Amino acid sequence: MTQIPMYRTATATLTAPPAEEAAEDLLLRFEAVFEADFSQVATGRTAAWIHGFDVLPPGADQREWPVESSPDPPLADITVIDGLPVTRLARTLIDCAADLPRLEAVAAADQILRAGIDAGSLAAALEAVHGERLRRANATLLAADPRSESPMESWTRCLISDAGLPTAVPQLRVRTPNGRSKLLDLGWEQWRVGVEYDGMGTQLGLAAGPGDRRRHQVMRNLGWEVLVLTASDVMEHPRPWLVRLRETLLERGWDPDTNELRDINERIEAVNIAVGRR
Repeated sequence: MTQIPMYRTATATLTAPPAEEAAEDLLLRFEAVFEADFSQVATGRTAAWIHGFDVLPPGADQREWPVESSPDPPLADITVIDGLPVTRLARTLIDCAADLPRLEAVAAADQILRAGIDAGSLAAALEAVHGERLRRANATLLAADPRSESPMESWTRCLISDAGLPTAVPQLRVRTPNGRSKLLDLGWEQWRVGVEYDGMGTQLGLAAGPGDRRRHQVMRNLGWEVLVLTASDVMEHPRPWLVRLRETLLERGWDPDTNELRDINERIEAVNIAVGRR
């Protein structure tokens, strides 16, 4: 059976901050840590937060998230934001890519890469990473795609890739007969198959909104098959929709060989197990 590393943070294992700190912003709590020990540098998710990126696990409250800091980063890896020392963006990206659970790591990498980061800084940050951390960082960067526009889109794309299904294009632009374009969260133009994440419907406990339903119907009128997913589908029950996606792609002309299809079937099961593992 294909083995997949931990996919997401096991929140039950987190150490909650003291009650008197719980209501404070993560940046302010790191400021208190720094004022108590000037050698401390914000790292990991705390550094990402101070840089302006929310890479906390889904549903986590930044006011309750433990401060991550270290006295160890080399001077070349440190910058100052709002008077506070934090790891530079490239180092922060590599730390997230190497140390976060896979789905969260890929979503963090997508988000940070989307903001723009130069290849030289990224290569320099990777030089200091070795062993298992280097392997995990490289695996995350290979799976990353800055075109994804939300963490759940990143998670969905990563699950599809880990299941061995064909690579989807994020934010795929589809031209309509009137010359306008419709965007799909993920899509395969060759087979006219799309996947959409319905975040608003999930939050409100409703189906996709009227605008999304009209857009999906336009796509279907153009011969596209569109699968609409919720947070529960992505975060808790991936097997049913991955199987449906596999069958839809096969019906639309995707033609893997027998060995490839057998591997994909095993990988879908492995992905399903990994999502359920905490």
